[in-house]
Amino acid sequence: MAAFAKRVNHYAAFRYPNRPSTQARINCYAVDGYRLYLIFKAVGTDLPVNSYNPDIKTGVTYESVSHYPAYLDLLRNEKPVWVTFNEQEASFVVYAAAEQVGEGEI
Repeated sequence: MAAFAKRVNHYAAFRYPNRPSTQARINCYAVDGYRLYLIFKAVGTDLPVNSYNPDIKTGVTYESVSHYPAYLDLLRNEKPVWVTFNEQEASFVVYAAAEQVGEGEI
């Protein structure tokens, strides 16, 4: 299957300050039951391979915890937010698109 995009409806963010390896997580819940779990590992930790399970419409991707604030900012402040799922490569892109220039700004 080719890559496809789904709009994110809502998200849940978690911070695990006492865990040495997995330090944070963001769950993105998209339309049609699709989900992307962003798992944030300690800086310098080897990142596991991403995965995608089409049976449960769920992708898991890994990032350095240093990227956590940027993802959280994107999800909090931009609308709409999208996830592109590339099922074959188990790669994912989280992005904002179709927002009006200067929307909400004076």
